[in-house]
Amino acid sequence: MAARFTIRTFSSDEALVEERRNHIVRCSTRVFTKKGYDRTNMRELAKACEMSIGTLYHYFGSKEEILYSIIDSATSEQAAAMEEYAQELEALRPTAALMALIRKFYGWHDDNQDITLFTYQETKNLPANARQSIFDSEARISAVFESLLVRGISEGEFHMDDPRLIAHDIIVLGHAWAIRRWHLRKHWNFETYVKEQTEAILRTVTLGHSTAAVNGQRKESAK
Repeated sequence: MAARFTIRTFSSDEALVEERRNHIVRCSTRVFTKKGYDRTNMRELAKACEMSIGTLYHYFGSKEEILYSIIDSATSEQAAAMEEYAQELEALRPTAALMALIRKFYGWHDDNQDITLFTYQETKNLPANARQSIFDSEARISAVFESLLVRGISEGEFHMDDPRLIAHDIIVLGHAWAIRRWHLRKHWNFETYVKEQTEAILRTVTLGHSTAAVNGQRKESAK
């Protein structure tokens, strides 16, 4: 097993380190998404953060560490948000909960389109142990959808052979809104994209259920 990816620091003040790193991550994200990871150097990042390059190296030992922090922060925060929201939906019937969860997930990628695209493009630049941390967060998100789909099967609302694959499909369609926005936005706005993709997913997982039953769950999820 690969050793956990770690970020170097020369400060023992944890609060200050977190504050400065968050500032560096925010500034560096803007630079990386505009110019590209490969074409950006640490001196440019220091300038964007309005600090000396020596100060920058005080909190991050390399450009690679900053890249990891950007991607890990986005994916881990997204995973935590989806897990928390799934718990809030436990009182709803599976169909209504799935509709709400899909909208939440797609909404996150609508709000964070640049970081979604950036993650797809730049994760390859991380070492294996850092990539694994990112993949673990993505697996947490997939598990949220898979768990809900399994609950739907056990309660008789969903019918499918492989809930893990359906969970994967839901996630890919959410990512696609950001990754293929150059094409999708020519034909759909966010609301119509979510509506049509959700209805297609429901048709897949509720085979044998009437449209009226699905519409009833839609009303429940809107409450």
